[in-house]
Amino acid sequence: MKNYIYALLFPFLIVGCNNRSSDAEKEYIKNLEEKNRQLEIELENKESELESNSGDNAKKSATQSESSKNYFTIGSTENEVLNVMGDPTSLRNIGPYKTYYYELSSVTFENGKVRDYDNDGNLKVRVRN
Repeated sequence: MKNYIYALLFPFLIVGCNNRSSDAEKEYIKNLEEKNRQLEIELENKESELESNSGDNAKKSATQSESSKNYFTIGSTENEVLNVMGDPTSLRNIGPYKTYYYELSSVTFENGKVRDYDNDGNLKVRVRN
């Protein structure tokens, strides 16, 4: 007799569980769709922001190339240093090395390129990224 009761209750349990999982799946899909809508809106905003900045990027790259002329770095040529810093207060040649002095700072060249420098705060120098 108990087996018959279990046999009769079993289909009801399966149907009840399927409905619950179906509701959970529907809720999950609803949440995913909402997140998808939010991401689409965010993507549209980013795309419009990029389009509006595309004109600014040309200006920025021109400004960056101009600003690159406002400093020198390791590997810069003597002419590049002279263009940025102007004429040195003094200079010294020792073997393959040439050193330009700008007050208490110095820039040492080897084979016409900056080998190293000692900056007392007045050199327009940057470290490359």
